[in-house]
Amino acid sequence: MERRDLAVARQEALRITAELERFKAKNFSYKGFDASYLYAYESTDDEGNPTAATYYNKTTGQLSLPLDSATSASKYTLTLVDGGTGHKPLTIAKNNDGTETSDSAGVNGLSWVISVERAKDGSEPKQPRNYDLLLNNQGVRCMTKVKNVVTGYTDCGGYSEAW
Repeated sequence: MERRDLAVARQEALRITAELERFKAKNFSYKGFDASYLYAYESTDDEGNPTAATYYNKTTGQLSLPLDSATSASKYTLTLVDGGTGHKPLTIAKNNDGTETSDSAGVNGLSWVISVERAKDGSEPKQPRNYDLLLNNQGVRCMTKVKNVVTGYTDCGGYSEAW
């Protein structure tokens, strides 16, 4: 079960990386990338009418895995951010007047980083024997069993493996 969960997490991270490279080829930057269209589904509103929804949270750059699980049942949290300083989501956010927010303006869009962290029960990972993953556009692909390392978005620490 844990190997399957890890395989799903890797697959989704690689799916997003392929889309990021397509986006950059068209736009010359990663800034403005929004993975919502990859994870769209049809939901219903309070009156039972069909409405569009997405599993990807563009304001945080996060995706809970497996896709159809509730947050409490998720196994992994994938986070996509700008590789520059600040590590903000790549999606362009707008103020009420239509101008770009200060957080969004701070995104340079020249690089990206994806961390895939095991979901936690309190402070401990639900799957302590499984791995957290980190990858970026400069070729870093590492995984570690040490908790809370990949959230720094730089490396997987001293006890890591390539994948």
